[in-house]
Amino acid sequence: MRHPVLPRGKELGLPIASGILLTLAFPPFHLLAPSFVALVPWLVFVGRAPETDEGSASVRRATFWMGIVYFGTLLYWLFTSLVFYTWLSLLGYLITVLILAGILAVVGWGVHRARVTHGVPFWVSVPVLWTAAEWVQGHLGDIAFPWLGLGNSLTGYPALVGFAELTGTRGVTFWLALVGGLLAEWWLDGLARRPLRRAAVLAAALAIPIGFSVARWYTLDVRPAARALVVQPNIPEDLKLDREEALDSSFTALDRLTRTELDAAPIVSLVVWPETALPTYPSAAPGWADWANGLARDYGVGLLYGLVEVEWYPDRTFDYYNAALFVDSRGSPVGTYRKHYLVPVVERVPFLPMSWMRDLRSRATREEWRLPAIGSVSAFLRYFGGFGRGVEEPVFTVDGAGFGVLICYESIFAPLSRTYRRNGADFLVNITNDAWYGREKPWWSRSSALYQHPSHLVMRAIENRMGVARSANTGISLFVDPHGRVSRTTPLFEAAARVATVQTTDTLTLYTRLGDWPGWLSAIAGFVGLGWLWVEKRRRRN
Repeated sequence: MRHPVLPRGKELGLPIASGILLTLAFPPFHLLAPSFVALVPWLVFVGRAPETDEGSASVRRATFWMGIVYFGTLLYWLFTSLVFYTWLSLLGYLITVLILAGILAVVGWGVHRARVTHGVPFWVSVPVLWTAAEWVQGHLGDIAFPWLGLGNSLTGYPALVGFAELTGTRGVTFWLALVGGLLAEWWLDGLARRPLRRAAVLAAALAIPIGFSVARWYTLDVRPAARALVVQPNIPEDLKLDREEALDSSFTALDRLTRTELDAAPIVSLVVWPETALPTYPSAAPGWADWANGLARDYGVGLLYGLVEVEWYPDRTFDYYNAALFVDSRGSPVGTYRKHYLVPVVERVPFLPMSWMRDLRSRATREEWRLPAIGSVSAFLRYFGGFGRGVEEPVFTVDGAGFGVLICYESIFAPLSRTYRRNGADFLVNITNDAWYGREKPWWSRSSALYQHPSHLVMRAIENRMGVARSANTGISLFVDPHGRVSRTTPLFEAAARVATVQTTDTLTLYTRLGDWPGWLSAIAGFVGLGWLWVEKRRRRN
């Protein structure tokens, strides 16, 4: 009996080629052509597979291994970046890749079954099922991980994807999958067959979205929102884990960089420091608040910075939050934003109730639990895995312009940025500590995540036609305008600061109004279609 997962060698060539091309479409490579043609080799394989149950099984296996190559190379940093802190990173990497590859395997099976049983062309089934798969990735509860959907591959070419203001990023995914499906059908039917008609259809599929995008590139009305300073203190992560050393280093770097820039460029209304700029609770850093508030007051600027916030309860238990505090130009704290989307395991143990985490954390302070090859579980529970989840989306105001805060990888979750825009925000501020994603040395630890992570902000800017300011501890800090153009980038692993005008528009886009309508429509169609194909298969067997 054939093993249900292990592939035959002849099954792998074309799907593996697609897996490699998909990775090349994203940072740090960011090649343009693979975005449009990456799916074609895989679809040619699917189109040539036997029109039998064994053919569908072959497609499922090959698509799974395409996913292993694709996600294994795209997300390798889940292991190499975090292995310095725990060997559990290897387990997390393997589980993530297997889950994502498994989702793609279902897509492959569905595309093949739809073609052989109902004659559904690739340009219909592939965009629907691929977009539905990305929707699923973003709706897995505590383990949701919508990192670099296919539509994000064009963030290096923002003039081409201005239509994301209508459809969101998953609309771009749908479009690229549709183009790939058209190309594959043309190849399978023979390039010489009806070439003019096929060329016209393909040209229209490309020209309509790109034409709209280019037109918006030249007609979008942009206005200034605020003059911002983003500061990059460059504190290594191993140093940040040492509270006293981290406090001293953060204070020294932030004070020097901020005052130097404000003295040289006094027309600034907002200063942004990165995630966990204050690397502990405020009560554990006496004098920090007075210094930060005084700096804001002395220069007459708003100040936003990351910290760990604690909320105590009457029974002496507590929750802690990855948060951002905003101080106004008078030096008065205005309010905090608490992170909504928490990193699985590191910030929140998935699906475990917070009451359980409080109890485990309390016991971990009194008892020492250890596991072979992992070490102290108690130490992990005392500092990680139990962060509380924020529930509010405050819009802070500086010089009459509103802004919303994204902490760390919240930039990959499009709904939060949309919520801010609907609530009146003129621009976004992303604070992050990407020191987790790489080190200056050794060279192999400088992972592609350092380039992949900020690329999501291009789509957030285009979707909502609002600017973005990003402050990253070790880089890359940058600005994005409402067109999706990136500017004022900082080098990696260098202390730096940048000043720029954050821009905005008065446009409330269709995406901002309706949300991810291509995603949920594709999900509905995909689930119904897959369910129907599965029922048909069972009926034939019986």
